[in-house]
Amino acid sequence: MADSKFYRYIFVLIITAARIPFAVAFACVILLSEATPEKIQHLILTSTPLAETCLALLILGELTDFFDGMLARKLGVVSEAGAMLDPYADSISRIIIYWALAGIGLVMPVVPIVMACRDITVAYSRVILGKAGKSVSAKWSGKVKAVIQGYGCVLLFLQPYLWSWNILGKWFIQVGSWIIIVVTIASMLEYIKAALKEMGHLTKTPA
Repeated sequence: MADSKFYRYIFVLIITAARIPFAVAFACVILLSEATPEKIQHLILTSTPLAETCLALLILGELTDFFDGMLARKLGVVSEAGAMLDPYADSISRIIIYWALAGIGLVMPVVPIVMACRDITVAYSRVILGKAGKSVSAKWSGKVKAVIQGYGCVLLFLQPYLWSWNILGKWFIQVGSWIIIVVTIASMLEYIKAALKEMGHLTKTPA
């Protein structure tokens, strides 16, 4: 029985971690295609295998994010390790994805930088919370951020399909990028607030 639970636990962790190789594969496929901002609309619209492969990798990554927590609860293997691995896998995979999108001109280059700075700040906040004995699992603002970033990367990739690139494409990139930037920064503030509260307790010295 113990072995069965262990295997279920490892199975869920593998699903959580799987979005990292999915993101790496997406970046490799799209960057090795040698796309440029000038060619991206033609490339995505005319190269069906490329578009389908990239879209499948994005969707598979998001599905792992959707199902891992559900499976952990259903299989009875919810753990603090899983709670830490989940945001880590989210951070690494989405930074890779948005870095690749920035590389072909489908998102502002500052977006993956903001995401990386946010995730480093949150990581240190979690260290403080962990030392204070508080949960390091994702907060609601982090979950909202994950949803926006998840849907955002799919929409940004698909937007050459949705409307005229010359008329609305660049506008959508600017607006979409700023929405992601604002949501990402806002999600950081909840963690900073919680960490600062606990840091006050940790810095107190015995009388």
